[in-house]
Parts: sequence; structure tokens; C-alpha cells
Amino acid sequence: MSNTPVNMVNFPYLPVADGNTLVCTEENWKASKGQDKDDDYYDEISPDGAVVARYHVFHHMSMYPPFQANSGWKKFNLDGAVIASGKK
Repeated sequence: MSNTPVNMVNFPYLPVADGNTLVCTEENWKASKGQDKDDDYYDEISPDGAVVARYHVFHHMSMYPPFQANSGWKKFNLDGAVIASGKK
């Protein structure tokens, strides 16, 4: 999936600046070694079309009881440094 716009209503937990939008740049799903892993990547785009930040949104869950899960997100600057993070 490349540069697909997303509905911001579905991402109220991400600190996207007012006026900016998100586009999905990559979606990955993998199930192996007892783990179901969803990893999605987004670019934050300013009104003038510039990429201003990148996001990694994840949900990793055990496929075995008690089905423990780890969900969250990380925001990166354009140099790849984490500048914010949180839980979904």
C-alpha cells in the first residue's frame, strides 16, 4: 500500500498537527512463533505537501491464551529519531 490517505477519525491517539493529514505508506501483517503482528507505517503531510513526521502504529498479540497484547505508536522526525510515543 502506498500513499493511501487515511481518515483521521480512526487515529485520535496520534499527535498530528492541525491541518496536516496522514497517508499510509506500508502495512505489514505476520503470524509466526505464536505471535500475530500488525505493523503499519504512516507519513504526516503538511498542507503544502511536505512530509513532516513518520509514524509506526503496532499491535502484537499472542496467539495462545491468555492472548496478551502490546499496542501502541511511535512518532519519528525525518532523521529517524523517536520524538513521541504512546499506547492505543
